[in-house]
Amino acid sequence: MPIRGFDDWASTRGQTLSLSALKGAVIGIHASHYLDLHLNHHVTKEPLLIALGGFPFALKAHVERELQALKNAGISCIFVFDGLEIGKPEPDIVAQNQSTRALEQAWEYYDQQQADQVVDAFSNAGSAKPESLYKFLQRILLAEGVDFMVAPYSAAPQLAYLEKGPQIIDAIFGPSDLFLFDVEKVITKLDTDLFHFNWITRQTCANDLNHLSNEQFADFCLLLGSPYLRTFPPFENHPYPGKAVNIRDALNLYNSAGRNALALCAQFEDDQRVHDLQYLDRFKRTFIILKHHIIMDIDGKVGPMDPENAPSDLHELIGQRLPEELYFYISKGILGPNVPNWLTSGEIPVTLPLGTEDSDVYRRLVSDTLTPIRTQSLCLLSNSLHRFYQTKAIHIRPWYDNKSERTVSLKSLPSVKETIVSWKLGKFQLPDNLQELQPLSSKAEILANVMWRFLQLRGYIDEKHQLTGWGQSLEAALSSLTSSENLEEPTFLAIEMLRLGVLNAKDMFSNISGGPMRGTSEEKSFNLLVSRVASLGKIRHKSIGYSGPLSRQLLSFHSLIYAVRSSLRDLIEVVLAGLLLSGEAERDRNDWSSLSLSLPFIDDNDCGLGIAVRTYLDDLPQQNEPTSQTVRAEVKAKGKEWFQHSHSFEGNLGVAFQLWDAVCKAARNTPSKEVPGAKIWEDTNKWLEERR
Repeated sequence: MPIRGFDDWASTRGQTLSLSALKGAVIGIHASHYLDLHLNHHVTKEPLLIALGGFPFALKAHVERELQALKNAGISCIFVFDGLEIGKPEPDIVAQNQSTRALEQAWEYYDQQQADQVVDAFSNAGSAKPESLYKFLQRILLAEGVDFMVAPYSAAPQLAYLEKGPQIIDAIFGPSDLFLFDVEKVITKLDTDLFHFNWITRQTCANDLNHLSNEQFADFCLLLGSPYLRTFPPFENHPYPGKAVNIRDALNLYNSAGRNALALCAQFEDDQRVHDLQYLDRFKRTFIILKHHIIMDIDGKVGPMDPENAPSDLHELIGQRLPEELYFYISKGILGPNVPNWLTSGEIPVTLPLGTEDSDVYRRLVSDTLTPIRTQSLCLLSNSLHRFYQTKAIHIRPWYDNKSERTVSLKSLPSVKETIVSWKLGKFQLPDNLQELQPLSSKAEILANVMWRFLQLRGYIDEKHQLTGWGQSLEAALSSLTSSENLEEPTFLAIEMLRLGVLNAKDMFSNISGGPMRGTSEEKSFNLLVSRVASLGKIRHKSIGYSGPLSRQLLSFHSLIYAVRSSLRDLIEVVLAGLLLSGEAERDRNDWSSLSLSLPFIDDNDCGLGIAVRTYLDDLPQQNEPTSQTVRAEVKAKGKEWFQHSHSFEGNLGVAFQLWDAVCKAARNTPSKEVPGAKIWEDTNKWLEERR
């Protein structure tokens, strides 16, 4: 991420060259920075994405086009993604509050039908976090044959190492915080349309800041604010609190303290903001972290760049060390950072993402209901690690209760690993014979075994490898689907949400707009249930930003889906990692990334399909004969106007109703008494039959 206020200032001091100057070069690309630029650039930004959820519609095509242009120019790339968190990062409360207020204003404009202001308002409210698109981008890179790796911790020091150490890369495209790691030159912009790139040197910036020395420049940049340390509070008075830092005013303040960061902190020790943050102590800790940043070398060894001079208690600043093998799996994308972060930090931070309504149902889901799934993930991973991790107590820290006593005590829990070790099916043993095959070698074998173990952990298969009641419901639902629409994953998610008690027709978000507006109260509840099921799918849409109706109600429901999917993704990744850590699968292979990216729960659905269904069903009550075939055809024809860029409005409805059939079949055949309210599914289905 950029040094605060630095990029705009530095952009006028860079140089521009033709891409041909990079022919034959290998560029290391900071993945988070790359995604952030696309999410916020005026050409590629999709303003309504934050109100719709899901992945950008046009981003895949943009990325593929850029990668091909770089290949055509003779330029190779290596993308580096951020890995584990350093220590316990603190959220930027000021920025979060500003985005929340901006988003609230955008919804007010939408509810008031002030169309001219809606798009800009949503655009200014913020964008998705780059980390939420990591797997999305990695899948594109894998398909395009572009190398990538996940750094042990921050991507910036890993890129610095790749350039300065083994010189695997010739240049770096990334944010300005690369200068904190002694990178001399940084590419700030790659324009494959105009066939040029912009770059700037560290020395140019230091010289333009009244010839700061290397040490002074690093200290000053650190004080300006970065992902590693908050902005020095007195800098934020120049010119306005909470706004971008004025580089020149900050430099004058820095100069007044003799260009000495410690002296500057001491000079403002009586400032309440500096005192409350314990800023001097934080500055010193961050200085050590940056000086001894952790990287993975070309031999796969993980450690500080300067191990001989690194302090013995570096783990107190960065986090507990994990086994080398686990860092390797993280680097290949086999295992995401969430569960390892929980283990090393001893905390599960439960946040409220931008755009998510702070509702009772959301709080219960992410703070309590999903805890058993997280517990399974933690236990299964810790079962394969040092005993130190097997006896930890992990504290759950919700955003609304920092003193929460919720805890997962790993020491008192039985081994999860032992319950699923019987799944070891070779390619010739699926599914009839359970004879063991050691070790599992092919990708198909490994993925099949991961899925069986996952299904047992989630209660669809028992320890005797027989379907449970829920397994029978799942089988019935999946058997009703046609393979062409790829609805297996949303169907599974729907059943999981049924089990968790969050897929129903209840008025869970009564204080916000966007629900069904027409028909009787009963018809509205029917519409709401069908629309929520549809929201588990994904609207078929052209590669262009969304333009159409929105629904704050369904966006709120999307937040529940996202939370459940993320927890399931964490669990299935840990199942794969555990299979490898225990030596049950062949580890001499070159398809690591393909293994990970073949597992489910990557795709984040938008709520566009749910909005399409709600809009269609909400229009029918206005008609004299809402169930007649002619009226239904006329209303479906209107969909082309409502959703201009969808591939086929009628086709999207067909996909949604096919998903409904599968989920409804499961809901009506759940294990007795485990899911109350089966009648609403029966009644809704009868109502829908006359309207689809």
